[in-house]
Amino acid sequence: MASAHPLNLVDVTVPQDAHDEARRFYTQTFGWTVEVDIPGYPIMGTGEGGSQVGLMWEGNPQSGDLSKFWKTGKAVPFLGTEDIEATLAEVERQGGKVAAPARQTGPVKVAVFEDPWGNEWFLCESDKSGASA
Repeated sequence: MASAHPLNLVDVTVPQDAHDEARRFYTQTFGWTVEVDIPGYPIMGTGEGGSQVGLMWEGNPQSGDLSKFWKTGKAVPFLGTEDIEATLAEVERQGGKVAAPARQTGPVKVAVFEDPWGNEWFLCESDKSGASA
């Protein structure tokens, strides 16, 4: 039996093409607050113990080769892992596939995988010094 890789939902990124309006909608409708104000990608807290929500506009040039995954109308879940390479290997052993290999992006490593049904999931691994996404 394969060993489990504990994963937590750490972020859901919401691609959209109306950046200021999206920020206003989520802060005013749900009372979420911007915790990390990255240009083009503000990250909001959803409350104590909740996951984060990031607002990425479709076609954001800062996302580089990952831009193909940001599509308006399709939220992107991020799963936190302590070992991104081991998690990707297990995904493949279980019938999924790596859609974008692990790469360092600021204080986190990110990768994208598809489950056996074609759903895309991002993985993120915080650096060992304790910084987070």
